[in-house]
Amino acid sequence: MAALADTTTRFGNSKPMKHVKPITRRWLLSSMLVGAPALVLSCGGDDDEEPAPRSEPESRAGSAAEPVKEPQRLVLAVLDTPLALTPGQKAIQAWKEGHVPGAPQGNALELVKVPMQGGARDFLTSQAAGGIAVDFIWLAHREDIPDLFKAGLLAPLDRWLEVDQSQPLDAFAPEARRLVRFRAQTLALPLAITPVVLAHNSSRFERANVAAPTGEWKWLDFIEAGKNLTEDINGDGAPDRWGFMAPGHFPEWLVFLQQEGVTVADLDTGQVGMDDPATMRALTAWDELGRVHGILPYGPDITAAKLQGLYDILRRGMLFTFFFNYLPAQWRLVTPLPTGVRSTTPLALTEALAVPDAAQGDLAYEALVPLAHWIGERRVMPATTAGWQFIKRPDRDHFNLIFPESTQDVLLDALHNAKASHIASSPGLSQGLFNIVTYRLARGEVGIEQAIEQAKNWLQNYVNA
Repeated sequence: MAALADTTTRFGNSKPMKHVKPITRRWLLSSMLVGAPALVLSCGGDDDEEPAPRSEPESRAGSAAEPVKEPQRLVLAVLDTPLALTPGQKAIQAWKEGHVPGAPQGNALELVKVPMQGGARDFLTSQAAGGIAVDFIWLAHREDIPDLFKAGLLAPLDRWLEVDQSQPLDAFAPEARRLVRFRAQTLALPLAITPVVLAHNSSRFERANVAAPTGEWKWLDFIEAGKNLTEDINGDGAPDRWGFMAPGHFPEWLVFLQQEGVTVADLDTGQVGMDDPATMRALTAWDELGRVHGILPYGPDITAAKLQGLYDILRRGMLFTFFFNYLPAQWRLVTPLPTGVRSTTPLALTEALAVPDAAQGDLAYEALVPLAHWIGERRVMPATTAGWQFIKRPDRDHFNLIFPESTQDVLLDALHNAKASHIASSPGLSQGLFNIVTYRLARGEVGIEQAIEQAKNWLQNYVNA
């Protein structure tokens, strides 16, 4: 416990956390009802003083004082980075000051840092091995929730949710709720989601005298701009700057599949799609961006680093990306994705609040819901609770005004067309599919049909493992 104490921000008393028998809502209610009479009965004069004679029997059953409930310590684990620590500290402060509606009375909340190296998996594994358990963990997009569950590190929430008559899931966006489901179980509560958008390098567009992307763009407009942005700087006959890049943090061809109506994989039901002609059309369109149109690296000598633009990310013309409010300055001009058969936009989970398997059970759940509601209402874009209605009913008048008006338009449009994607939300799935499909297609190592079959097999193994 000493090691935990050294790395935490504490509030309340300094006694070490004890794991206690789970406390239920009924217990909390009964303690509130009997606590005050018990305190009155336990107070009186000197011990030697004779009690006053009674002419009638006691009207109450028993006279022993109820023990006062000792405050319990709850621990919130947050990734050790300012982007996570600052919101985490604000949540701790709000809890301490009583500003988290519905939070259990008398329980103190403390924060512990998750080291960047190793992330949630190594942290939770080491905590469990040391006999020290955190009660909640704030998971960022870099964490793979299904992978943590398969490792036995997260507790499914359904046994609590199914008997919780307050129906807490109703407060969260339906599309966001889908993203925390795996094998017909709810593994976390969603805190933040984000749509995929088209970001463009405005300086490259200006130098090439190409009109900037708009919300009306079709794929032909995208391809034409990409051709004009692809340049041979040193005159050796090969492009040095590309019109488009495949950064690798999610499979870019997913956009094409979703616009063709293809569900790549649903981790809740275990369904793996990619079985119809639409998949062939979508991946062919993706493959042609390099093989036919030449707007991103293509050929047998292409490396993963070159394909992802790891060394010249600021020189590329366009990329598909999740919208994050901390995008580099060169990529902060965003528009909705070009549209094809549909205007569907992949929607990704970027933050979630989960209960580790070794947590304090019922006590952790009592605090989880109000904490997730409070955090979810304050995330930048979009809130999964108070702001989730924007997914179905875009409404500028009530949108978060920290963004420029043009950005608000893009986000509202993207959210309106967004569909939950487990593939976009899972770093493990994204990286695996980049290696199996994106990279091998770009090098010409596989054909479209072979890439589809290999992707389906790999996804099925992931779901069933």
